[in-house]
Amino acid sequence: MTVTAEQWVPEAGQRVYERRSGAAVEVMEISKTGIYVRPLRGGVERVVRLADLVPPDDAPGGFFEWQASRG
Repeated sequence: MTVTAEQWVPEAGQRVYERRSGAAVEVMEISKTGIYVRPLRGGVERVVRLADLVPPDDAPGGFFEWQASRG
């Protein structure tokens, strides 16, 4: 079975990336209202949608594939 980026679901404590900026964030909590993330370089915790995040490097469709597709 092949896992695609659409099937990816983050886990609390996981390091992922924001789609818009490419900044690394840590998933703090997943709730019905959204995904709470905190920037790794300091900042305020905020709520985002799954579509706003890019899977980690080792996941299919992860950050390296996403970054290559931007260029």
